Amino acid sequence: MSRKSGIGHEALLKRKAEEKLESYRRKIHMKKEVEERAAEQFRMRLKNKQDEMKLEGDLRRSQRACQQLDTQKNIQVPRETWYWLRLEEETEEEEEEEKEQDEDEYKSEDLSVLEKLQILTSYLREEHLYCIWCGTAYEDKEDLSSNCPGPTSADHD
Repeated sequence: MSRKSGIGHEALLKRKAEEKLESYRRKIHMKKEVEERAAEQFRMRLKNKQDEMKLEGDLRRSQRACQQLDTQKNIQVPRETWYWLRLEEETEEEEEEEKEQDEDEYKSEDLSVLEKLQILTSYLREEHLYCIWCGTAYEDKEDLSSNCPGPTSADHD
């Protein structure tokens, strides 16, 4: 039995099939864009986490260097408590004294890791002519400025 249809019925079926196909293609394209965006956001979060960990590592290296260099100059107490790595075996009494001292100074908690790193590397460069990224203590300010690429990690890349 042959199907009877009006003129243009074939064209209508063809158009509907094309519309379905186009709609399917759009859905696939949108899904792909969403997945790409999610992957990009994941990469950014990962990079931010890696950057943060690198900054924290650089800060710890700076604190170790600062403590070592200050001690060589017979400096018994850091300029700011966070300039040196905290000793875990500090007594509660010492911590209380530090808290009282800290109240007079600006709070180290108010500073980001990056700000602490910038302040401490600046101190190391000024007071000790030392660059943590070069790993070098320079003879004088001119030696530092002519042989060290700069005061940040990016300057040393």
